[in-house]
Amino acid sequence: MVRPLAFVVAAFLFAGTAPAEDKKDKDKPALSGTWTREANGLDLKFEFVGKETVKIFAFHDDNGVIATCKYTADKDGLVKAKITDVEVKGEFKNKPAKGAEFSFKWAVKGDTATLDDLKGDDLEHAKPVLEGEYAKKKDKK
Repeated sequence: MVRPLAFVVAAFLFAGTAPAEDKKDKDKPALSGTWTREANGLDLKFEFVGKETVKIFAFHDDNGVIATCKYTADKDGLVKAKITDVEVKGEFKNKPAKGAEFSFKWAVKGDTATLDDLKGDDLEHAKPVLEGEYAKKKDKK
């Protein structure tokens, strides 16, 4: 069960559309926070670090992958990302490729974010796992 799910997540991290890189990007909103979701036995986490970096975590127990990506986001919530680093923990057979590009829509309403319209090469199997609602992780005080 874990191996097919690992493939789905790896497929998500393998592809997409190229991020736009122009001066207009400086005026686009930065995404923030840490967002989590459990889907099909995988713990997923999107951690927006700064204005241009998102770390995507996909784990089943101690086995998983962390993909660091550079991203741009437009005012309509379209996020375009490119994987800049991949770190595998434990046994994760289908490591995503550094340089892979993908896009998705990200909408935040209160403490819930919705990821949909995932696009990129060979992502059909990843859509049911990655698309959906994510809960905002509360800061510990």
